[in-house]
Amino acid sequence: MKKKLVLSIILVTALASFIYFWNKYAYAGEENYFSSNTKPENGLQIGIIGDSWVVRQNLDSLLQKKLLDKGLHSEIYSSGNPGAKTRKIYENLFKDDNEEFSSRKVIEKKPDYCIVIAGVNDAATCMGPEFYTHHMVRVIKTLLHYNIQPVVVSLPEFGVEENFKNKNIVSSLSNRSVELVLNDGDQFKIPDYRNALLKELKRDQLDKKVINLNFDEVSSDYDKDRNLYADPLHLNKQGYQKFSEFLAKGIVNLESTK
Repeated sequence: MKKKLVLSIILVTALASFIYFWNKYAYAGEENYFSSNTKPENGLQIGIIGDSWVVRQNLDSLLQKKLLDKGLHSEIYSSGNPGAKTRKIYENLFKDDNEEFSSRKVIEKKPDYCIVIAGVNDAATCMGPEFYTHHMVRVIKTLLHYNIQPVVVSLPEFGVEENFKNKNIVSSLSNRSVELVLNDGDQFKIPDYRNALLKELKRDQLDKKVINLNFDEVSSDYDKDRNLYADPLHLNKQGYQKFSEFLAKGIVNLESTK
């Protein structure tokens, strides 16, 4: 009787663990493109999609002001999902407008550019470069399908080690076990994610169709730039001033080449 009970507990635990890891690390299926007959409005139109970095510190308003200071009037449509990994950011593009965190409205506006700010949550939970790259490429292909120029911010610098130290034991073990399987026990580094995406874009011949903005222009070292961060995962007010200036500079450069 005891052996059967122990065996049952082991099987239930194994099944629960399998379901947990499957739900967490499974890749998104390919969504079907929806028809959109809206036409772009006149003037410079910019979309921003991503995670909490999009919604904190009123990034859309900051960027709009920075552009205006540089002589560019713009309309900005933003949609950020706090805590979202790249899989969710991709899926949000296809949600109905009335669903929470839907970013379909950004596509419907047919902006000239769509800035994609994502990946911090992938790296913070050790999802791995392949997971990140797979979904970023799908986001990029979706934007290109609707004739929107993707402007991708490289995976931002953040406090990887500091964030890991703040995790509970379950999360810590989960993340380390994934790195053991996917990366021979070595910790994934931010450059691993960046390089994997650039390599995949080149392989898919998308590198010439995507504008890449290097976040190192804002911060290349979390330890040296802690004055720009509110916590290991997010910029503070000062950081957003520099970040929005960086984005504005990128848009101005793009507009100057038209």
